[in-house]
Amino acid sequence: MKLLHKILIGASLGAIAIGGINHQINVMPCQLLEPGAKQMCELATIPDTAAAAQSGFILAGTVTAVGLGLFAIKKSRSGGNHKLIGDRAYQNENCLVGHPNLNPDSFGSATNVGELYAQQLMQRLAQPVPQQREFPWNWLIYSAVGIAVATALSNPTTLQTIAQTPIVKPTVNAIHQVTYRTPPAIADVAKNMDSIAVLAIGHAEGNMTASGQYTSLIHGHIDPSLIGGRRVLNKGWCSNYGRGGTLEEANKGCLERTQSRVNLIASRMEKHGLPPEQNFELFLNILDLWNQASPRVSDVAPKVAGDLHKKRLRGEDLILTTRVESFRDENSGQLSAGGLFNICANPRNQAHDFVKSYPHRSEKWRAACIRWDQNRRATAIRNVLKYRGYLR
Repeated sequence: MKLLHKILIGASLGAIAIGGINHQINVMPCQLLEPGAKQMCELATIPDTAAAAQSGFILAGTVTAVGLGLFAIKKSRSGGNHKLIGDRAYQNENCLVGHPNLNPDSFGSATNVGELYAQQLMQRLAQPVPQQREFPWNWLIYSAVGIAVATALSNPTTLQTIAQTPIVKPTVNAIHQVTYRTPPAIADVAKNMDSIAVLAIGHAEGNMTASGQYTSLIHGHIDPSLIGGRRVLNKGWCSNYGRGGTLEEANKGCLERTQSRVNLIASRMEKHGLPPEQNFELFLNILDLWNQASPRVSDVAPKVAGDLHKKRLRGEDLILTTRVESFRDENSGQLSAGGLFNICANPRNQAHDFVKSYPHRSEKWRAACIRWDQNRRATAIRNVLKYRGYLR
């Protein structure tokens, strides 16, 4: 095995070990949260896990290189060749003295003895040295690396961590643009409870899993925005914000409200050069904005997306930036999201950790708050599209 391969294997094992341990420690507090908040918490650990894996790669690679170097120096100083020749000379001397065909009395002079000794020695040295069969360390190392990599990749969060690294992310973004299942007709995206918009928005709200299973939140939970200090009860897959009714009635109302905006958003996307059929993930994200925020946000989103597309933003960057910038108030020029700001300002919420380093309610504070929430929702929608086979 080449030296470089040994160093890379050692570095990779270090990255997997340290990154894995760091990830397990970071996500431990997340297990105590509700499903929606748990996913947000786990996604928030990705940068820290990636940094730990990178440090592990560098540290383990350095230790492996130093260890191999010290071993090589020690081996070169062992004097193994001199020992081998000395042993062979000793064996030849014994062989010469005890040889049955050689009579010491027949040697006429010391010169003859020396010549015979030299001849026997050269014959011994010419014989091949028995080679001991070495243990197949290469295969053992390859197997260990394979098992470690397979174990790491079996964790979805680990895959997400890898996908967010600077080297891999551009490739992932390009792959995400390729669909291998034809999206449904725009008119059918919110047709019934099994429709893609229902699953996407329901998962973004934390009321459904990516596969469409109900979470406990769908039966009723207090809206965390606490706008005006009110404790509003959310119910149904879209979190109907105090519209009441049974779960079945809430779900039906969510369908009707979502269906009422589908055609308007689709036509506005067409107007700004982004046909919804060819930009299906973006369309679902704007439809989610209609469900989550004030109507002004989803109304301006198609234009914001069109302008960003002209600036060559694509894929995940286009979607996330569109979601964030659509909250910007056209009159004041500031990012405005009263409900989200209440969530981020509450120290009991995880969102507070993402904004506390900025001056309260400053533009950076506002941007960090909105970006945290919008990234969480966009990721949830993308996971549903993957599960349903619309994205690779």
